[in-house]
Amino acid sequence: MGNIFYRIEQDLKAGRKKKASDRLRNLINEFPDDISLREKLGQIYYNSGFKDEAGKFWILSEPKNQEMKEAVEIYRNSLSNSGSTILKDIVFRGDKNKLTDYSKKVLEDLESDSFKKTKYIPDFNRKQREKGIYQESKDSLSSKIGMYFLGAIIILIPVLGFFKLFELLKSLLLK
Repeated sequence: MGNIFYRIEQDLKAGRKKKASDRLRNLINEFPDDISLREKLGQIYYNSGFKDEAGKFWILSEPKNQEMKEAVEIYRNSLSNSGSTILKDIVFRGDKNKLTDYSKKVLEDLESDSFKKTKYIPDFNRKQREKGIYQESKDSLSSKIGMYFLGAIIILIPVLGFFKLFELLKSLLLK
């Protein structure tokens, strides 16, 4: 994981903020319980001038300074302080039990607000992807026939074109 942080730092130094933010988003998907990843991504957005987007990633972090408080407030206001909308937007797929007390409290407040207003609490399961276990797709008979037919057409069109061209030349020269 240290290698990826090095790449993120290199991307930021080179001005590739989009690439760095994409790498951090992938890390957040892989390690959703690590709030520090969200904090780093929030800082990138804040430095780029996207305060509301920074607030989205800082909402689960305990505010360390005034800029974090301000960004979270802007973010909450942009979504009308709707717990349901915020939960759908931040998409927390991690284990709530591994979070700090502050983060748990924020999630509980958002869930409570969501349930009070919509009678529904959005729940996002962790993405499960086991590395190395991929199943080959099963080709059906019709897809195999279709591929052979396509290959035959690709070969046949130029051959027919040559015959037609030969006929055309023959008819022009015999006149």
